[in-house]
Amino acid sequence: MIQAETIVHFYYDIDSLQDYEAEIVDYLNSVHRPLKKENIISIGSPFKSKMGFSVRVVAKLQVFMEERRSTRHLDDYVSFVFPTVKRNIKGDLISTQNLHLKYYREEVPPPKKKVNWEELYHHWND
Repeated sequence: MIQAETIVHFYYDIDSLQDYEAEIVDYLNSVHRPLKKENIISIGSPFKSKMGFSVRVVAKLQVFMEERRSTRHLDDYVSFVFPTVKRNIKGDLISTQNLHLKYYREEVPPPKKKVNWEELYHHWND
């Protein structure tokens, strides 16, 4: 798995002008894989848009992507960050600024060995 750290700029459509910052914070806290919020950099002022009111949001996210056979180097994944974020974020994505990419390996516990009690019994009693 590949983990990209990126700064995301996007427009978020808000429901009301009252407490819109809390609405955006709640939304970013609720995003789940392949996205993970690190921190919110800025939330702009509301402005009138086609859908009602929108706000420009800048946030730092982690993006998790599956490894692909067609890519040879870690740098090849740079072009996959924007489409992955666009598919998984609510709002109109403006841009992504990729800061860091790395291979991400989840810690898998070693498999437990099954004990063959009969073999142990014979080993110690012979």
